[in-house]
Amino acid sequence: MATRLTALHAPPSGFTRTAARARPAIARPEQRAATLGDVPDAQPAPAEPGVVCVVLAGGTSRRFGGGDKTAAALGGTTVTGALVASLGALPVVVVGPEAGGGPAAALAAGLARSAGADVVVALAGDLPFAGTAVPRLVAALRAAPGDVDAVLGVDAGGRRQFLLAAYRSAPLRAALADGTGSSIDRSMRSVVAALRVAETPVTATEAFDVDTADDLARARELARERGLGSGA
Repeated sequence: MATRLTALHAPPSGFTRTAARARPAIARPEQRAATLGDVPDAQPAPAEPGVVCVVLAGGTSRRFGGGDKTAAALGGTTVTGALVASLGALPVVVVGPEAGGGPAAALAAGLARSAGADVVVALAGDLPFAGTAVPRLVAALRAAPGDVDAVLGVDAGGRRQFLLAAYRSAPLRAALADGTGSSIDRSMRSVVAALRVAETPVTATEAFDVDTADDLARARELARERGLGSGA
């Protein structure tokens, strides 16, 4: 099955799509809770009917020195590019900062471009190794009772990951609008509070986010270990 990529902005510089697939450099304390090599060899996610991945990418970050962390070079592509490449045959919508209004508004913009999908997987663009968690999140949601609206990834420190999660499209759409018809400046916490959710564990590597230059250096080490391009 051919891969489909829809972008609400131009893909990050250096972005490529393959047909297959605490602050020291060793990671923050919550990311050290499990070894960062605890993910199976990276394999692209298989096609899954009715599923679309919405990746929230772009924008400047103070902790990253004011640059766009998702566009930083990693593994022969970018931070977001590495994530998208790992999503294999799954359709992907990449939402950039032009959506405005914060992550909930960006997710709403991606959801609007996901016609026909009954499940939307929301992914932060600074999670380069999150792709291996997607099949588990989707499977957990498919297996959950019908009154469960979402399955959130939970990292090794017990933190819920709102942007490493699978959502049923209809209740997510309703929660994003929240009776006002607008998701501008809504927090993802407030959106999720309106949903019935279940949880599934994700590994420290899958939840590893690139927030600082030290994080990027560690991500490049992990990319080299996993054979992703040159690492840089």
